[in-house]
Amino acid sequence: MATTLIDADPATSQPSVLQPVFPWIVFDMDGTLVDTFQLSLRSFNYAAKRFLKRTLTTEEALRIPGGTLREQLSNYMPSRAVPRAMERYHAYYNHHFASGTQVFPGIRGLLFTMHARGIKLAVYTGAGKQIAEYALARSRLSPFFPTVVTADDVNKHKPDPEGLNIAMERIGADSDHTAYLGDHPNDIRASRNAGTKSAGARWGSMHRNELRDLKPDFLFKNPSEALTLSDFRIYVSL
Repeated sequence: MATTLIDADPATSQPSVLQPVFPWIVFDMDGTLVDTFQLSLRSFNYAAKRFLKRTLTTEEALRIPGGTLREQLSNYMPSRAVPRAMERYHAYYNHHFASGTQVFPGIRGLLFTMHARGIKLAVYTGAGKQIAEYALARSRLSPFFPTVVTADDVNKHKPDPEGLNIAMERIGADSDHTAYLGDHPNDIRASRNAGTKSAGARWGSMHRNELRDLKPDFLFKNPSEALTLSDFRIYVSL
């Protein structure tokens, strides 16, 4: 007996079940769950200052090529210096995390609601494993996300769908009923490449115009608006 989604009257006599439109939702981390941009920029400048000889601005930081921290640092120093620079980055980031970051207002309520409605949540982030696990733990968001996929888990970074596909496989999701919520244009592109619904988080985005121009399936000004992703629909057995 097939089950399909229709705009049904709750009073219908047909057998039906109330289920979330998106039983699986995957989140980006930086700029979506946690505001880390300024701390990340200061950590980068601290790690690379021996070679930079100056401080990168916000605009310059947004143009740094490369997907991972290792790749980004490699733009400014010889490869032999990168491991030590990464250690400096992590040390600065960890030491200043409490004072330099915040969970975006409304995120905890959004996650509580989604969790209460039985939605399976995951994170797919371009950050490395060490940073991602530390940030989620210190922000007290780890309990919401038993599945976390990081840059260290993939060979190809966003907008390639590899990481999103891994996250969906781990939570048993199918792409037709999964949404990916992120602040960066590459989050939208990765979502489309994976066949999921794309959702833009404008509240933390440093690329709001480009995010808008990509016309994601959903575009939210704040986490409260993103509650739409946890709406229920009536599924009627045919």
